[in-house]
Amino acid sequence: MDPLHFLPTWPPSWSPLAWIALLLLAAILAGEAVRRFLRLSRIIGYLAVGVLLGPVAAGAIDRGTVSQLGIFVDIAIGLLLFELGQRVDLHWLRRNPSLLAASVLEALLTFLLVYLTMTSWFSIRPVSAAAAALIAVATSPAVVMTVVKDLRAQGQVTERATLLTALNTAYAVVGLSLIIGWLHFETHRPLATMVLHPLYLTAASLLLAAVLAIVMLSLLRLFGRPPAFQFSTTVALVLVTVAVATMLKLSVPLALLLLGVLGRHFDRERHFVSLRFGESAMLFTVLLFALAGAGLDFTGWAGALPLALAFVAARAVGKALPILVLSHASGLGLGKSSLVVVALLPMSAFALLMLQELVRIAPPVAEEIGPAIYLSIALLAFAGPVATEFALRRAGEAAEETR
Repeated sequence: MDPLHFLPTWPPSWSPLAWIALLLLAAILAGEAVRRFLRLSRIIGYLAVGVLLGPVAAGAIDRGTVSQLGIFVDIAIGLLLFELGQRVDLHWLRRNPSLLAASVLEALLTFLLVYLTMTSWFSIRPVSAAAAALIAVATSPAVVMTVVKDLRAQGQVTERATLLTALNTAYAVVGLSLIIGWLHFETHRPLATMVLHPLYLTAASLLLAAVLAIVMLSLLRLFGRPPAFQFSTTVALVLVTVAVATMLKLSVPLALLLLGVLGRHFDRERHFVSLRFGESAMLFTVLLFALAGAGLDFTGWAGALPLALAFVAARAVGKALPILVLSHASGLGLGKSSLVVVALLPMSAFALLMLQELVRIAPPVAEEIGPAIYLSIALLAFAGPVATEFALRRAGEAAEETR
């Protein structure tokens, strides 16, 4: 036996955990540097590290470990979607129908303009254009919620931006579930599959969210409102939602968002008033954006640039017009409504998640629109956080940050 067998081998081999830790530490440091020296959103630093170091880390980690990292993404998106859903005040929408009208019209016009741009100017197939248009409808909930929490922003622009983000995210997720029927038609599946599959995805996701929301509130009624208990129970039920939705082949994002919406709607005694994820969820959020940056694909960007720019422009116009036209009717002036429009520009991890779902269920569609959508997400992933922060600061709703 080698007498020095207890020494490490040379050259030393890094474990997957070391690469993950390095990516996470680099993202945290870059985020703080970007905030301190450039006065930009920390998200920019997280994404930049993901773009630069993500491919290196991915090459050093086996595919099984990479897929296991998905659980951190599920936790981060789950917490953000739940908290976003908690901000959907259905009573506010009933009191202010013009706000609901602006939300619906914003989603419809965004979908229409992106769809027509892609089919008329770039000859993209209708089903592929519709899938891209649905991705365009959603504002990044991760970016909006992270910027709001970073700035500790409060006010009309903040509340409307988060509400409209929650609603257009829901429209996009439901729409992507429903378009599966069209995708089945394209592949000549039976009529029963075309009709029943989308219905199953939406109805069963709603039922699952309702049951788990009731379970969550029952536990809180039984054990009270200690913040630590609230947080751990919420995280556990978010993971249960992800696990059960995956097992039942449901829409995970839709189930998570509905869990937050129904949790608030059923919460008559306001058990969630004191719930704040705060610093406890920070590591998940940092890793989410770092992995999102690593997931951006810049292959073939030159050829995809015209379509990507047209996609971004059509999306911006579609979101702006209804909100601005209905600004006074919904009780907010034109100036602040324009800031709401600016705050709704980001696309990031959630759009990547939707695109990856499309890759899974319809590879030919994803291949047709993938390069342009990846490039659009990359452009808005970096520009979006800056736009949202600018809007909230300009509105005077950002508090001074704590160091």
